[in-house]
This record gives sequence, C-alpha cells and structure tokens, in this order.
Amino acid sequence: MRGPTILLVAFLAAAVALPEAANAQLSPGGIIGAVTHPLRALFGRLGQYPRRHRSPATQETQSPAAQSAQLGIVGPTAWPSAFEDVLGYTFWPGEYAEQIRTRGFDVIAGIFLGTPRGSESAQAATTGAAVRSDAPSTDLAKPCNEDAGAPNDAMVIRIEQTIQPTDAQRDALDKLRTALAQSVKTIKAGCRDTTGLSPVNRLDLTVQQLWAVRDGGVYVRAPLKALYDTLTDAQKAKFEWKQPQERSRQSAAAANSGMGRQYQACASQGIEGSEHMINQIKQTVRPNKEQSASLEGLRKTSADMAKLLTTSCAQPIPSDPLARLDSSDDQLSGMSYAATTVQIALNDFYTRLDNEQKARFDSLGR
Repeated sequence: MRGPTILLVAFLAAAVALPEAANAQLSPGGIIGAVTHPLRALFGRLGQYPRRHRSPATQETQSPAAQSAQLGIVGPTAWPSAFEDVLGYTFWPGEYAEQIRTRGFDVIAGIFLGTPRGSESAQAATTGAAVRSDAPSTDLAKPCNEDAGAPNDAMVIRIEQTIQPTDAQRDALDKLRTALAQSVKTIKAGCRDTTGLSPVNRLDLTVQQLWAVRDGGVYVRAPLKALYDTLTDAQKAKFEWKQPQERSRQSAAAANSGMGRQYQACASQGIEGSEHMINQIKQTVRPNKEQSASLEGLRKTSADMAKLLTTSCAQPIPSDPLARLDSSDDQLSGMSYAATTVQIALNDFYTRLDNEQKARFDSLGR
C-alpha cells in the first residue's frame, strides 16, 4: 500500500478535533494542510466558491475536440474522471471547479454502496446531490476501456488553441504533452475490474489509484511550470482565476454568510454519505454486541474523515494553474489518507466477523 502512514495517530487526533458541520469558522485550507503539509498553519480565510460560473478568461472559442476532452477511465472506479478533473481544474477552473472540489468521502462510500461508474452519478448516490446535466459524459460502461473518451491529446490541443504558442514555446508545450500522456498511461495501467473484488480489496485498490492520480499531477508539474514560465502576461491571463470583487462591507458579509452555508452543506453531505455507508454495512452484516463496538469505531472514524474531506469545496480557488495543481494534489493526498484511515478501522471490524457475515459483507457494492 502506498502513502504515508507513520503519522497516522497524530493526523487522526487532528481529524477528531474537527468542528461539527455547524461550525464554519475553521479554514478548509488549514484542515487539508494538516493532512498533506503538517507545518502549514491550521487557520485561514474561507474563500468564495462559485458554482457553474465561467470567468472571462475561460470563454475562448473552443473546437468540438476541445469541448469533449475526455481521457476515459483515469482514476478510481468511484471517480473515473479524477485525472481529467485535476487537469481541467488546473487550466479551466470555471468549468471544472465543481467537478473536483466537491469530491471527498463519496469516493470511499461508493465502494460499499455500489454506485454507478461516473463521478456525478457516484456523488449523487452517496450524498443526494443533483446530477449535473452539463457535466461532460464519458463511456464508462466497460471497466478499463482504453477506447473510452476522446484522444488524450485533446486537452493539450485546447491549451495550444488558447495560448497560440510561438515557435520557442512549442518545445515546452511538446514536453508537457509527453508528460501528460505518460501520466495517463501510468494511471490507466493500475485500472482493474473490481466486479469480483470484496469491499476490503476495493478500498485497498482505491487507495493505490488515488495515489497514482496524485503522482500523475506531481509528474506534470515541472513541464507545466517550464511552459508557464515562457508565457507572456497576456497568455498567462487566459488561465488566471480572479476572485469575485466585493463592492461593500455589506456584500462581503453576505458572501461570508454564503460561504458558511456552503461549508455546512458540504459537511452535511459528507457526513450523510458516511452514515449511509455504515447503515448499509450494519443492515447487511447484522453484527453482534462485540462487533457493534468495532462498527461504532468505524462509524466515528468515517465521520471524522468525512468532515476532513469537506474542506476542499469551500476554500478559495487559486489564481494561477500551478497553485491549482498543487491544491488538487493536496486534496488527493487528503483523500488517500482518509481512505487509509478508514481501511484500518474497517479491517478491525472485518476480522471480527464469522464466515457467513463475511460472505454477506463481501456482497456489498456488487
């Protein structure tokens, strides 16, 4: 299994101390920072999270190929568009922010609830959120379908159309193209048909896949920075995200109130997904008294991790592509940590089941 586990106890203690959903004062960026970069400050300012808003910088004319830039299954089964969402958020946050920033505990809960493949469907099944009618669609019916989606080069073509590179910039763009293709190839190599796997094994695979997507983002950062450094200010402006400007103290207060409500909504969705998962396990396994104590431990751990993972949907959108890529990598690290933490509590519960209960448990999500 990949990922840091040595600091598990310290991280879990921090997660347990998280506020309830009603408390929106704690900075989302601070919570994620505690998981991915322990030396970061734990407190900060909540930022505006716009929904379905497209900044002027992202309104360039798109070709049909650019509009359907799908990479196929490049991520966990419960979030097959993960790497595409990371790349899309990096370059076009006005279009992809909602698709990546609202992902969290639903990816873990989907393992047990049998959610459909496809990010929006999985999220709706675990949180009750409405499915976006304008979300990009991908042929995900066949696991690990190499033919699903448009060519991997489509996103680079769109970048090229956006910046209109000079001859000197084309070399840096070609290196980014090569790095993106290699990342996609590496992540897809870890794709597995999970149909016959137990929830325990599916969770283990999900941890590996989340780390693979995160590593893919890390791998493309250097060539992205090299390209970004060659751009003119006008070219950079095409990828810049500008936070909404507040016109008065009254409007700022209203915005802060809206951010608080959104954080509460995100926290509520994550906790509800966690509860749904635990209740499904309980109804399926029908644990005895001793097993119920272990299940209660799993419930508490899942709730703590669900609260931790609500943070990404309310923190500010970084202004430049490199910072947005780093933010996505932090989010994936947090999700990997949460999945690993749940896995430890789940293993404790699973080992206490008898053979008949294990057979029923193994049927979850199929």
